[in-house]
Amino acid sequence: MVSKWQKYLALGVIGLVAIMIVVKLIVNFQSNKIVWEDSDNEVLTSDCLDDLGGYAVRFPSASEEYCSCTADAIMDEYTKFEYYQILENGDQEQNDEMLGVISQCYNAFQQAMFDESKLD
Repeated sequence: MVSKWQKYLALGVIGLVAIMIVVKLIVNFQSNKIVWEDSDNEVLTSDCLDDLGGYAVRFPSASEEYCSCTADAIMDEYTKFEYYQILENGDQEQNDEMLGVISQCYNAFQQAMFDESKLD
């Protein structure tokens, strides 16, 4: 009778391992299905403009160009899944990760704001 229980226990463990492998494969497959869509660019641009606050009001065209450039750069550099993983980090880690990606956009934005500012 002990050997019968051992047999059932072994089959149960094998079944559990098989289920865990299948679940892991499904999760990996689903994460690869998370892809950028056309509307994501608009959402990223809109969120960026919201984050700029007063700069977006004072420098509307430069802000729009900056946010559009930033959205394009993020979508080119990262998959949507990687982007969501970065967003789960703290603000400092996000800044460190994305600074190299958006630096050209930021420099162009700084130059555009400087050019539009007038001191009389």
